[in-house]
Amino acid sequence: MSKYAFHGRLDGMICDDCPEPLSNVQVRAYRLRNDPDIAALAAAPIKESLRILDDDEVQAKAPLLLVEATTDADGNFILDLDRASNYGGEAFEIDVYCGNVPRQKPPRVPPGVPPRPRQFHLATINPAEPQAIRTAMQRLDYVIPYRWWCPFRALFGAWTICGTVRICDEKSPVAGVKVAAFDADWWQPDALGDAITDAAGRFRIDYTVDDFRKTPFSPLINIEWAGGPDIYFRIEGSGGTVLLDEPSSRARQPDRENVGPCFCVSLCVDVTQQPPFDTPWFTHVGDFHIYGDVVAATGLTNSAVLGHGGPGYGFFGATKLIGFCPKQIGGQPARYRFRYEDLAAPGTLEPITGALVHPVNVGSRLILWDIFGTGPVYTFQTIRLQGAGATVDPTPPPALPPGTPWGAPPAHVIVPDTDGWIAVDPNGLDGGFYGPLVRFDTTQVQAAAQAPGDGAGNAVSSPRHGIDLRIVFEAAPATGPAAFSNSLDRMHVNNWLDVMQLDLLEFSGGGTPCSKITNAITLLYTVDHELTAAWSIGISTAATPAPAFPVLPSGTAPRGAFGSQAINVSTWPSCAYVVSLGVRRRLTDGENDDSGHSTQKVFCK
Repeated sequence: MSKYAFHGRLDGMICDDCPEPLSNVQVRAYRLRNDPDIAALAAAPIKESLRILDDDEVQAKAPLLLVEATTDADGNFILDLDRASNYGGEAFEIDVYCGNVPRQKPPRVPPGVPPRPRQFHLATINPAEPQAIRTAMQRLDYVIPYRWWCPFRALFGAWTICGTVRICDEKSPVAGVKVAAFDADWWQPDALGDAITDAAGRFRIDYTVDDFRKTPFSPLINIEWAGGPDIYFRIEGSGGTVLLDEPSSRARQPDRENVGPCFCVSLCVDVTQQPPFDTPWFTHVGDFHIYGDVVAATGLTNSAVLGHGGPGYGFFGATKLIGFCPKQIGGQPARYRFRYEDLAAPGTLEPITGALVHPVNVGSRLILWDIFGTGPVYTFQTIRLQGAGATVDPTPPPALPPGTPWGAPPAHVIVPDTDGWIAVDPNGLDGGFYGPLVRFDTTQVQAAAQAPGDGAGNAVSSPRHGIDLRIVFEAAPATGPAAFSNSLDRMHVNNWLDVMQLDLLEFSGGGTPCSKITNAITLLYTVDHELTAAWSIGISTAATPAPAFPVLPSGTAPRGAFGSQAINVSTWPSCAYVVSLGVRRRLTDGENDDSGHSTQKVFCK
C-alpha cells in the first residue's frame, strides 16, 4: 500500500447540548506493540478505551510514533501514513496530546506557569484488508462524553458555564443580552465572567479555578471550602437595562451550589413584569429623592447618597430626572413632560426640550433583528431620548444580502415635541418608562462659564451665584390635559467654574519660572465659589532630601479665601519647585460629584 489517509473529527461535550471542537490539539498515530488480541482492541467501544497516559507511558511510546497532525478550528485532522513513515497497513493506536484545552483562560497564579500537557489514548485502528488495495482512507468522528471530557478539562484549571436565555413562558430565545456569572464566595462575590447570547439565546462563560478561589489576599491566600463555585447570574439588555438580577442566596440552592467544571443552565427573563405601581411619578434627581434628600428651603442636598454628594451640595451639569410613566393613562397612550421655572423670575414654566435635553436611555424593547446573519430573532433594542434626531418606527432592516449579519440594532431615538411632551413607547418593556425619564442639561439655563476674579491675593469684587429652579413633572393621555403632576419645588443649580488664582509676588514684576529665587517667596492666592467644598496649597520638588515645607493655606469654607504667605527658602536646596492650588466644589449631578481643579506655578531656587 502506497498511502493510507486517516481522517477524522474530534469534539468534546460540555453538556448534552453544548459540544466544543477539539481545536489545536495533536492527534498521534503509534505503531501497535506486539499484542495477540488486536481484533479485540480495535472492536472495543472508544468510551471503554479512553484513558489518560502517565509520563512514563508517553515516553515509552515515543519510538513507535508514525505520524502526528494538529486539528483545525473545527477539530478536523488528517493523518497521512505512507512509505515515508514506514507504514505497511498494520493496526495502529490513536492518542491525543493536549498542551491546553479549547478556550482555556491563562492561569492567574502562579503567574506564567501553565498546567502541564496531558495525553490520552483514544482508540485502536485496524484497517480492513490493507494489502488488497494500493490506497485506502478511513474516518473516525468521535464526540467525547462530558462525564470524561469535563474532568479532563479540569486538569488544566479550565471551568465552563454553558446556557441559554429565553423569554419566560414563551420559550423564545433572547439574543444580544449580556449574561454575567458570579460565585457567592464566603469572603466576597467573585465575578467569573460574562458573555453575549447568540441568535439562539446561547452563551458560554469560560473561567479558571483562580477566578473563584481568589480572596483579597490572592495569590498568597486562595480559599474555597467546597470543590466548586456557588453560582448566581445577572442579565442586562441593551443600554444596561437589568432583566434578571438573582440574589446571592440563589447560589446556595442545591442546583447552584458547588457546581462542577462543566455547568449548564437555562435562564429566562420576564419582559412583562410590571413596576410596583401604575401612577406616574417624578421621584429623584439622580440618586437623590426629591422629597427626602433635598432641603426645600435651599434646594441643596441634606446628606450623602450612595457615596456621593453630602450636606449642602448643589447640582450642576446634566442631571437625570427619574420616575415612572405608564404606557396608558385613562385608556389612551401616555405622554409626559418636564418643565422648569426660574424662581428669580417666577411665573413662566419652560419646557425641557431641544438643547435642554441631554441624551439618555429611557428603556428597552424587543424587535426581530438578524444580528448574526442566521435569521431574525427577538433582540433587545435601546430606547434613547434625545433633543433631536428621532428615528422611524419600526426600525428598518439594513439593505444587505441574505445571510449577512446585521450586527447590533441601532437605538430607537425619540424626541420631545416643542412643548416638551414625550410619548411613551407602547412597545417598551416594564409597563412604561421606569428610571431616567429625561436628562436635563442645566448648562443651557446657566452656562458653565469661568467666574471673574481680580487677581491672585485679592478679594473677588463680583462673586457669582447659582440659580434656584422649580422642576415640574406632568403626565397626560395622548389627547387630553395633564392628569397627574408633582414637582421638586427648589433645586439649586450652580455651573460657575470656581475662581482659582495663584501667583508669586516675585513674578509680578516680570519674573518668570527661570528667574532664580534666592531667599524668599510670597504666595498670592484667591479661591472663590458659592459652594466651595475644599481647597489647599501644596509645594513639591525633586530635591533630595526635600526641605521641610511650612504649613500652607487651606480651607473648607464657602466662598473660599484670599491672601498671601511669605516663605523663607534660603536654606532650601537648589532645584525646581512646584506650587499647586487645588479646589473642589460642593456640586453633584446626582450621580457624580465635582472632581476638582488645580493650577500651579513653578520657580527655581
